[in-house]
Amino acid sequence: MSLTLDEKHDLILNQEKIFAYSLAKEMINKPAASVWMILLPILFVYHMFNIQKYKNSIHDFANNYLNTKTRALALALEQQKTGEKKELSLEVCFPQVDSANDKEVRVCQKQLKEIEVLFEHYAKLLGGRGKTYESLLKSGYSRGGDYRLFLNRLAEAENEVNRYVLKHFQTTDRAKEITRKMEGIVDRFREQDFRKYF
Repeated sequence: MSLTLDEKHDLILNQEKIFAYSLAKEMINKPAASVWMILLPILFVYHMFNIQKYKNSIHDFANNYLNTKTRALALALEQQKTGEKKELSLEVCFPQVDSANDKEVRVCQKQLKEIEVLFEHYAKLLGGRGKTYESLLKSGYSRGGDYRLFLNRLAEAENEVNRYVLKHFQTTDRAKEITRKMEGIVDRFREQDFRKYF
C-alpha cells in the first residue's frame, strides 16, 4: 500500500527538520560542563540556565531555517491535493510583506526564487512512489545528475538571499563569517545526502 499525500508530506517535513536541527547544532555551541559544578551548585544552576538558552536557540535557528521550506512544501501539497496549478507570487508566499519597504520586498523576491526551486522539488517528491524518503527521492529523480542539478539551483537561490541580507541588513564581518560557516556546513550535509542516496 502506497503512502497518502499527507504521509509523504510528513516524511519530507521530518527529513527537512532533521537537516535543520543538525545544522543548528553545528552552528550553535553547546555550553560545556565543568567539574566546579559539582563543588559549587550555583554554577550548576547557571549551567542549566545556559543549556535551556542553548535549546531555545537551536529551536529558533531550525524554525527560521525551515521557514521557506515549510512554505514551499505546504504549497506543493495544496497543489497535489487540488490538482490546480499553484501560482507562486509575493502575495501568495509573503502576504505580510510591507510593499512600501523596498528592501523587504527585494529580500522576499529573492526568497521567492528559493521557494520556487523547493516547490518544484517537493512536487516531484509528493508525486513520487515509495514508502521512504529515499524511495520518494529516487522516484522524483531517476538520475543522480538531476538531483545534483536541484541541489546546485537551491544553493544558488539560498546564497543569493544570503548575499542580499549581508549587503542590506546584516553588514558586519561577524555576520559574514557566520553565513560562510553556515553555507559550508549546508554544502557538506547536502554532499553527504547526495552520496547516501545516489
